[in-house]
Amino acid sequence: MYYDDDPPGGGCGRVALIVSVALVALGGLFYFGMNRAASNLNPFNGTTLTNPLAPRPTTIAIDRPAVLREIRALNRWETTTANYDKVITAGQEGGALYNFFRGDKLILIANGDVVAGFDLSKMQPDDIAISADGITATVTLPPAEILLSRLDNEKTYVYDRETGIFTAGNAGLEAEARRVAEQQIVQRACETDLLKRAADEGKRNMENLVRAFGIKNVVVDVPSGPCITPGASSP
Repeated sequence: MYYDDDPPGGGCGRVALIVSVALVALGGLFYFGMNRAASNLNPFNGTTLTNPLAPRPTTIAIDRPAVLREIRALNRWETTTANYDKVITAGQEGGALYNFFRGDKLILIANGDVVAGFDLSKMQPDDIAISADGITATVTLPPAEILLSRLDNEKTYVYDRETGIFTAGNAGLEAEARRVAEQQIVQRACETDLLKRAADEGKRNMENLVRAFGIKNVVVDVPSGPCITPGASSP
């Protein structure tokens, strides 16, 4: 008795498998052949010539004047604020008899803030140097200074006032005491190194600001300056 080893339709399946394998092989040969041919046709292979169509690395051009404009736009840059208390005694006094008839004395409890920072409008183009590759920048800030001093009117008041029996007191005495109190809180700020704290804070903040332009290495220099009342002339 004769038995057929192939099931019905088995021959067709085997043919289809052979055809599929052949197509895959031909596709692989075609792919590698085309790549090799393209490589052989490339006139820049094996030469020192540069392909004008090859991708170029990304470059970033940083405009120094633009960086300066952004920094100077901050104008009066407040970096540190401190609060101080002062007790001021002011008046016109003499002997016991004078004080009884014409004396004028007050005690002022003063509280105020002193704000320190930088006047960035003073910066010049030479104060910013950026390397040719745009990776490193050096920024020279103006000296830190006292930008503002002010008394807190809600916390500043006349604690006590004594006047003679024949005087209503000097109308401008409290104003003069306030002026002196403001000078005293600025002096206190100078004694407690407020400018140094302002310079340190400004240096850190400026480094972060310049890095925002894509500059990796930032050096900030802050020269020292006099600690004086706003509006006063340097000694």
